[in-house]
Amino acid sequence: MLKAIIIDDEPKGRSILQQLLTLHAPQLHIAGIAANADEGLLLIDSHKPDIVFLDVEMPGKSGFDLLRELNNIDFKVVFVSAHNHYSLKAIKFHAFDYLLKPIDLDELKQTIAKLLQSAQSRSQEQLQEMLTASKPGNTEFGKIAIPSLSSIDLINVDDILYCEASSNNTFVYLVNNKKIVATKNLKEYEDILVNHRFFRIHHAYLVNLKHVARYIKGEGGSVVLSNQKELEVSRRKKQDFLNTLKQ
Repeated sequence: MLKAIIIDDEPKGRSILQQLLTLHAPQLHIAGIAANADEGLLLIDSHKPDIVFLDVEMPGKSGFDLLRELNNIDFKVVFVSAHNHYSLKAIKFHAFDYLLKPIDLDELKQTIAKLLQSAQSRSQEQLQEMLTASKPGNTEFGKIAIPSLSSIDLINVDDILYCEASSNNTFVYLVNNKKIVATKNLKEYEDILVNHRFFRIHHAYLVNLKHVARYIKGEGGSVVLSNQKELEVSRRKKQDFLNTLKQ
């Protein structure tokens, strides 16, 4: 969910925009509402918003004055004004969008759609950067980025006990008894982790050899990990696995 802040000196303007966003943008959480630029600066500092709906004309400091006081503008700015002649100036401040009062619902919906699309694109870029950094030879500080439905976890490779296939997902089991449901298949993790002493002992299991405590002989046999978890070794993988253990 994206965090939004409304900054507008007009009570009616604040109220209407809040109501419209609440009704038509459930993906936005309104983290704060300010009646002037100074209040707005405090909210921005404390809440670190993704989006700021900013009035242009306000007593004391304008919306442009507020932005000039910031060292880093790391949020989207949607200007809200009763006057169209500020739109060119808004472009100089890299405004994401410009809404005229009274706010037209269709225009607001278009702005919200663009905000969500932009946020999704940026999330994908960040994910790709993290996944690229986690590949063999590029694994920064021995960590791997593991994407799940709700987050991206940066995990120490040595803390992974084993990975288990689950359809198109992968269960990643850690030394702290935590399990992550990763949204990538086991083959992709095999490609990433093969150079970090991981071995695919079975079509369902990829184990961290650093956590293999014992091998139990059998047709394929099984391994016992450092947490005493026992996993089957497929007959087809047995000899390659035993040869790898000797290295």
